[in-house]
Amino acid sequence: MRGILKVELTKCIACKNCETACAVAHSRSKTLLGALSEDPRPQPRIRVRYLSSDLAAPYQCRHCENPWCGEACPEGALSRAGDMMDPVLLSREACRAAKKCLRACPFRAIRMTREGDKACKCDLCLERLDAGLEPACAEACPTGAIVFVEGGSPKPEGSKADRQYLVIHEGTSATYAVDSEACTGCGLCRRNCPQQCISGENKQPHEIDPSRCIRCGSCFLVCPSDAIRCTAPVSALRVATAT
Repeated sequence: MRGILKVELTKCIACKNCETACAVAHSRSKTLLGALSEDPRPQPRIRVRYLSSDLAAPYQCRHCENPWCGEACPEGALSRAGDMMDPVLLSREACRAAKKCLRACPFRAIRMTREGDKACKCDLCLERLDAGLEPACAEACPTGAIVFVEGGSPKPEGSKADRQYLVIHEGTSATYAVDSEACTGCGLCRRNCPQQCISGENKQPHEIDPSRCIRCGSCFLVCPSDAIRCTAPVSALRVATAT
């Protein structure tokens, strides 16, 4: 079974069930009680972040069409085994902890293990997919904020990006914008944007072109001054609360 994950921002309540389920799915025992007793304890490949007082979102690997991490890895430890519907996988045997993939990923989706000897990232629960199950994060989400769509198209509709994503923040008309008063003009958001839709001079407030933004959240994840704001229409928030 292959497909894509879709994320609807306004349905996320930051309960972090997805984080727990991800850690358990990547444990040796595959049970919560067993995972708690393992040494080292398994760690989640997904992280929930607050975007604002009203919005939160889960972030993990986007499984890009031409992954930056794979291009940066000197050992060739990151690659896609099959076609575009297959996830980008990390070979633990090949990984030598060079950490170049961490710096290359604009979504900060790769971390080191707690021991610091290997990289660690989402594999879209490939073992579960092969068994006919959906990824653990989608199964565990109580509000339907994370949904697994079997056989879905990996490219956001209307996107002009030359990269494709298996994780799409969609369905809410949520928008990212730069708070000009908080922005220091460091340029990290501009350099990390996969759509190159952020403009601005160094040490001057930047701007996001909403017509090109695909709401991937890369700018929010890399901004060191908390200058990226995400908002959603009040009507969307009310609908999410009602459902």
